[in-house]
Amino acid sequence: MTATIAIDPLAAATVVVAVVDPQLRRSVTDALAKTPAQLVDDSWVSGDIDELATGIERLRPSVLFLGLPGLLADAASAVTRMASLDFSPRIVAVSGNANPEIILKTMRAGAAEFMYPPFEPGFDVVLRSVVSSPRTQLEAPATGKTIAFASVKGGCGATTLACHSASWLKNSGKREVLLADLDTSAGIAATLMQSIAKYTLDDALQNLHRLDLKLWKALVAASPSGVDVMPAPTEPAGVVPISRKLPPMLRFWRTQYEFTLIDLGSGTTSVLLDVLPSIDTLVLVATNEIPALRQARQMIQSLANRGFGPNRVKLVINRMPKRPAIPVSEIEKLMGLSVHAILPNDYQVLSEAYSHPKLIDLNSDLGMQFGAFAAKLTGIAPVEKKTRKLFAFK
Repeated sequence: MTATIAIDPLAAATVVVAVVDPQLRRSVTDALAKTPAQLVDDSWVSGDIDELATGIERLRPSVLFLGLPGLLADAASAVTRMASLDFSPRIVAVSGNANPEIILKTMRAGAAEFMYPPFEPGFDVVLRSVVSSPRTQLEAPATGKTIAFASVKGGCGATTLACHSASWLKNSGKREVLLADLDTSAGIAATLMQSIAKYTLDDALQNLHRLDLKLWKALVAASPSGVDVMPAPTEPAGVVPISRKLPPMLRFWRTQYEFTLIDLGSGTTSVLLDVLPSIDTLVLVATNEIPALRQARQMIQSLANRGFGPNRVKLVINRMPKRPAIPVSEIEKLMGLSVHAILPNDYQVLSEAYSHPKLIDLNSDLGMQFGAFAAKLTGIAPVEKKTRKLFAFK
């Protein structure tokens, strides 16, 4: 019997380091030297993208480390230019810091990864993942919108809003909508959506390196509302490390869906921080209670410290009582942020629906409130309900 020899994919990888900043370039090449990958060139320092494109077409490397500081073109445009070459390498955008706006733009433009110092430990793991990932394909532009939902603490209703918003978006127009449950500790979105799932987020991430539309359709679960659902892992401990896998996964979702809605669970989790650069909007769900509002204020400040500004955060006060203890004006003053939406408290209706479990009727009073919220959030005009005609008989 002939023994099978495992070949490290890095050993066959050729790499070009195109970084203008000398300190940043040295940091990359020093980390690269500790891997079996072959550095074929690191001499490009002009910042001229056309010049770099000529060199890439000649060398045809597996991976291009593209430094963003010092470029003579916009970062996203530079990545798109490299990704559009006849022989496009897998692109790793490199910068001196983690600016969420820049990360989002470069990943959308076609970068396979975004890295910033310190590069070690873990540089070889990231590079191995990049080498194993499929090459960027621009035939399916990433044009969809990604909206994430997070409760400031458990029980505020982010899952409820995400599920009903997804259902409204699908049923108010012929749209492709995905609801992805990234609450890896207590995800229940698939249950509420009445989806019978064979696979979970764990399976999708493990197959990311070979993911295409055909495989995706086999992994994702259908729901009665027509929304595609990607359930959270059934065993939290079994989920593969996702921090480096989520950006390319979210980018793939953008190519397939007009709207991707993500349920992040509650609190400032590692998953929430992982997806920040890849989402358009974060819906932060709180209630009119002191503990929830304190937590909301902390989360808003934490997001601001990471460069995720108030223009991308939508604060929602859920289950607002008829006589609130704290007026909305006081909440906005406390948060330093306008309240995007206020939703009423209708515990009985939700409790009855969830006992089955199922979503509430979107034509109910509360259902129409959810629909109005989803319409405002996405900028879609609500569908006007047709009035029933009365017929007179002679």
